[in-house]
Amino acid sequence: MLPAASVAAVLALITSCIACGAAPFTILRSGERFSLMDPNGQPFFSLGVCVVTQGDSRENFDPENPPYAAWQQYARPEAWADATLRRLADWKFTTVGGWSDYKTLRNSTNMLRAFTPVLHIGSTAGAPWWDMWDPKNIRRMEDVARTQILKYRDDPRLLGYYTDNELGWWNATLWKMTLEQSPTSGQRKRLVQLLRDAYQNDWTKLEKDFVPENAASWRELQKHGMLFVRPGGRGIRVMREFLAMIADRYYQLTRDIIRKYDRRALILGDRYQSFYYPEVARAAAKYVDAISSNLNAHWNDGTFLRCYLDTLHRLTGKPILISEFYMAAMENTSGNKNSQGIFPTVTTQTERAAAARRTLQDLCAVPYVIGIDWFQHHDEPRHGRADGENFNFGLLDISDRPYPELTDMFARFDCKRVPLPRPDASQGIPPAPADPLQDFTAMKALRHWDRDRGFVKPNSEFPIADLYVCWKTNTVYLAIYAWDLIEDAFYSGRSVPKNDRPLWTINCNPPVRARLGAGREPIVSDPAITVHNLSGLNLLVRNIAVIELPAARFGKPQFTSGDSIELSSTLLTHGEAYRMDWTGRFRLSD
Repeated sequence: MLPAASVAAVLALITSCIACGAAPFTILRSGERFSLMDPNGQPFFSLGVCVVTQGDSRENFDPENPPYAAWQQYARPEAWADATLRRLADWKFTTVGGWSDYKTLRNSTNMLRAFTPVLHIGSTAGAPWWDMWDPKNIRRMEDVARTQILKYRDDPRLLGYYTDNELGWWNATLWKMTLEQSPTSGQRKRLVQLLRDAYQNDWTKLEKDFVPENAASWRELQKHGMLFVRPGGRGIRVMREFLAMIADRYYQLTRDIIRKYDRRALILGDRYQSFYYPEVARAAAKYVDAISSNLNAHWNDGTFLRCYLDTLHRLTGKPILISEFYMAAMENTSGNKNSQGIFPTVTTQTERAAAARRTLQDLCAVPYVIGIDWFQHHDEPRHGRADGENFNFGLLDISDRPYPELTDMFARFDCKRVPLPRPDASQGIPPAPADPLQDFTAMKALRHWDRDRGFVKPNSEFPIADLYVCWKTNTVYLAIYAWDLIEDAFYSGRSVPKNDRPLWTINCNPPVRARLGAGREPIVSDPAITVHNLSGLNLLVRNIAVIELPAARFGKPQFTSGDSIELSSTLLTHGEAYRMDWTGRFRLSD
């Protein structure tokens, strides 16, 4: 035991480090690799669990919709915390993730090495939807943050703060809510000024891109009025400029507020909703230490689009923390139906563990990923939580029983930070599966394709879609998997016109054009060509399409292994907001 004088000296040193702003956790970059460093200067890969809580209290327990409730198995909260943390450590978890019972867990001698609270600065205070230049709203944001930061900031196990979770960066909705604000709103004033600058104060130029409502001049728009996208115009690009401006303001405010009360902990971003606007991500880069994103696997085998994280990293230059990933199984002991939402779901717990392992393996191989959080500690209530979501997401069921297939996988998993080889179509286009359209539904479409060897590298720097290719004797199959945020609120009639829908072009002979997306059936320039499409509106952002191109389109009666074909493909997303290109000469492989 240290003498009293030594203890006092150590405490003084700790106090001094806190005052001078020394960081308990830092991020180190070496070439293309990013690593978390713990307070001892050792590399630290964060493997966390979200919602580590005691579940429902006795007072709130609903026997008709039974949830997880720790009081049924543990006499005291302290006993629950000790047992839970021992389990998590045995399963190799290092971090207590968002929405957890930090107060109880931090008092346990078994507490894990780190924790990452979600501050909900924006969602609680109304940002970015309310005027972020209004001092009252800024004070509200600060009040929300201060209350939580003061509880956590001196704990050396604090890794960092998430500012929010799945914040609503919906371009059309945010635009509409800003124009509905009063004429004195700083946010509204800045939007009108952005429009004046974009259209050189020429109202007639603005009308080429927007349909005004209750405003017929700049003077009137200063006071009131709404602007909807004009079909065939380019107004969406101005709306994206507005989105970038609003995002910059949000991230600047949250950074300044956090740093006012804590100069040391990492700022981890706002946990994107398994999709993102490039403009929002780019704006965040100046103000956060890491970018965070929840990751809904794009297939129920646990795999995800190559472009998703690569583009996010290129846009920001920041390390990425996966703030949620998950997998569910129809076979579960909580009785979860897994029916209220589109999340990756398999049949058995064995399949669930294998798919989760695939996600972990792929993420660990990405050099800029610094941490991964599993969602969540225990299953959702048998018949769903308050919003209806009813998934088998837990490491444990609602009776506190672990799923051994999943927890054993975590316990045995070795997170090797070694890049995996990634083949692609430049090494030869693979043959098509027997039925390329097998299970053409969300989470399963294209799953049976060889999406490694069939991946076509994009020519675009920031793609938000992957292109895949395979072949049969008479046909080349091309598939795109994109995310496209199409809101019906862009239009006064809340209907997306044909000419604004995503346009997929394949420059074969003759070229083929297909209008996709918006939850509608595809429209193809040549009725002899078959296109299959899965898409939606608003929260349904996936856009998956397959086109069947006969050999004749490439000047051949049929294909044989060793043949070469020229591919040239372009995807324009909704309103031509983003463009992606893929070109090259490819050999057909056996």
